[in-house]
Amino acid sequence: MQHTLRLTKWEWFKVRRLRMPWILLVIAVLVSQLGIWVNYLAFNNDDVNMLMGGGFVSYSVSWEEPTPGYIEITCSDFVNDRMPPGLDQLPEDRREEFLKEMDAWRAEGVCDGFADREQLRRGFTLPNSITQSIAIISSFRPVAIGPILIMILAASIVGSEYGYGTLRTVLAGGIGRWKFLFAKLLLLLRMSSDALVIIALVAVASSLAIALISTDESGSIADSGKWSEVVLIFLKTVYGLLPFIVLSVLATVLTTSRGVGITLSVGYFVAESILATLLRLNNTLGDVADFLLFQSFLSWTTVPSELDSSETVGVFVAILGYSAVLVVATAWVFKQRDIGGAIGD
Repeated sequence: MQHTLRLTKWEWFKVRRLRMPWILLVIAVLVSQLGIWVNYLAFNNDDVNMLMGGGFVSYSVSWEEPTPGYIEITCSDFVNDRMPPGLDQLPEDRREEFLKEMDAWRAEGVCDGFADREQLRRGFTLPNSITQSIAIISSFRPVAIGPILIMILAASIVGSEYGYGTLRTVLAGGIGRWKFLFAKLLLLLRMSSDALVIIALVAVASSLAIALISTDESGSIADSGKWSEVVLIFLKTVYGLLPFIVLSVLATVLTTSRGVGITLSVGYFVAESILATLLRLNNTLGDVADFLLFQSFLSWTTVPSELDSSETVGVFVAILGYSAVLVVATAWVFKQRDIGGAIGD
């Protein structure tokens, strides 16, 4: 085990000179920042808030007598308990009628997707800004970019060994195939956790920057959120990414090609998404979709969690099962494969 850890450290020194890990890290950090700054903009601009909620939705009435008038209330006004200007100018009977019609309109659920100012503020203050930044990478629908990025990274790192012909040289030096494989897996897990730590630190910096540039109530850096949720989403995301790492390594080892490994891995992601949609059209098969690999990952990392305790255990076991099967399959294929020289990919 100690030798494998030393090998993992050596592999880290090798891959940090590659461009691909840094490019993917920049993409992950930029995407993770979207939630913080969009929430900050929506907090200070009702138009952005309404755009986030699904569009510019409002309820209005107009009249011609005794003098022409017009009143409009938006969903942003609703969720923040703001009354529209000019309401006090209405006669009492017409005001009551307007309020009843307004409540009936709201009861239709047209404003359910809109966040109030307190919800928006939590999106850019600690610790929720960290939780949200990691969640955007792991489980933000319709596309969770984290699994895609880690599969591209895994295929690139392992595939480069075949492409440059370094794998044969390394194995000829006496390093066992299984030790080499598990060192790669540990390296990719470490890189995943390092990326999440960097995302968290950038989220802290963004929250601090917002606190410094704000002069109103948005200028606080922290709220009463739970720091334990940060640790929980971190651990759940790293654990949930494991089967995607192994899947991509398996595809690359199977094809000995970085490009094909990336294509097969991302292709699986697309195919499973389509399959899950089709399965959910059937009431009987709908539950099966929840235990597919990518769907399990989404359920596992969603914040706040939508699973009860028994469902959480079920998804944990499903991810563990996928990881174990894929590790065994990858180890077997890697053991059986002949290792040639450089293939240029």
